[in-house]
Amino acid sequence: IELGPYAKLETFAVMQVGLPDFPAPYMIAYVRTKEGALVFTLVTGCEARDDALVLGEDMELVIDRIKDDHQGNQVIGWKFRPAR
Repeated sequence: IELGPYAKLETFAVMQVGLPDFPAPYMIAYVRTKEGALVFTLVTGCEARDDALVLGEDMELVIDRIKDDHQGNQVIGWKFRPAR
């Protein structure tokens, strides 16, 4: 299924304690694409705070650095950011 680059924010959380490769704080979210798919994603483009996003707001897909692997290479993937 092909997915477009736009979605609506369904829910999100600010992670104060994270996995070893993900320094906290950071945000995770579920967004619903225009095609109806529910996508779990990291959030970028705003500060990791409880009041940084509003449920139902428009989000857009970006390709960005997720983390660095153990050899120092960048791991690239999708994230969503507010489409403001």
